[in-house]
Amino acid sequence: MPPEEDEDWGDPPRRLPRPAVPEFHVEGFDGPLDLLLDLAERQRLDLGVLSIADLAAQFVAEAERLACTTPLMQRADWVIWIARLVFLRSRLLFASQAEKQLAEKEACRTVGQIEGLLQMCAAADWLEARPQLGVSVFARGRVAVENGVSGRQGTYFSLLEVCLSVLERELVRVETSVPIYRINVPAYWRVTDALALVREKIGNGAYRSIWEECIPWSALSGPDRIIACRAAVAATFVAGLELVRRGEASIDTVMFPIA
Repeated sequence: MPPEEDEDWGDPPRRLPRPAVPEFHVEGFDGPLDLLLDLAERQRLDLGVLSIADLAAQFVAEAERLACTTPLMQRADWVIWIARLVFLRSRLLFASQAEKQLAEKEACRTVGQIEGLLQMCAAADWLEARPQLGVSVFARGRVAVENGVSGRQGTYFSLLEVCLSVLERELVRVETSVPIYRINVPAYWRVTDALALVREKIGNGAYRSIWEECIPWSALSGPDRIIACRAAVAATFVAGLELVRRGEASIDTVMFPIA
C-alpha cells in the first residue's frame, strides 16, 4: 500500500513524555525513585550504604517541587514507593531471628567447607612432598634366596616372631592386671615344725617319745582348736615316721602309747 502523501516517513517516532518522578542525588545512588526501588527489591543495590535521612529530605523537597504539576494519584504512588523503600531499609537494621539463625548456619557451613579445603590442601602438600614411586624412588627386584630360605618363608618367620611378641605382651598384661587368687592356708602345726622340735629334743637328750613334749598343746587355741590339734598330731606322727626311716629314732618312740 503506498504511503499517504502527507505522512513524513523520515521523521523518527515520537516518544511519550516520561512521568515526573522524584530524583535522588545521594552518595551511592543518582537517579529516580522508581529505579532505586527496583534495584533494591532485586537486590542489585546495597541500601545499607545509603543515608535514609538524606533520602527522606530529598523526597520531601521533590514532592513539594512537583506538587503543582503531578496528579494526586501519582503522588500517592510516590508515598507507597518511599514507604516500601523505608521498609526494605529497616529490614537491614532489624533482621528476624530466623534470618539470623539461617545466616549463622550458612556461615558455619562456609567455614566448615573452607576448613575442609585447607585440610585437603595440606594433605595434598604432604603427599606431594613424600617420595614418589618411579620418580624419586624405584621398586626393588625379587628377593634373592639366601641360605635356602626364600623371601616368602622369611616373611612367614617374621610374622611368627611378631605374633609371639604380641602374645608375650598380652601375657604380661594379663599377669599384671588380673588378680591372682591365693588360698589362705591356716597356720597349723606342720611336719617341718615337728621335725625341728623332735630333733631338738633328741639333741638335748630329753627325747623319749614323740608324744611327750613334742606337740605344742598350749599354742593350739582358737575357734578351730580341734582341727589344729588333729593337724598337730598328724604332723608329729609323720615327722616321727620320717625320723625312723632315716634311722634317727626308733619305732618304739613313734608308736602311740596304749595304757
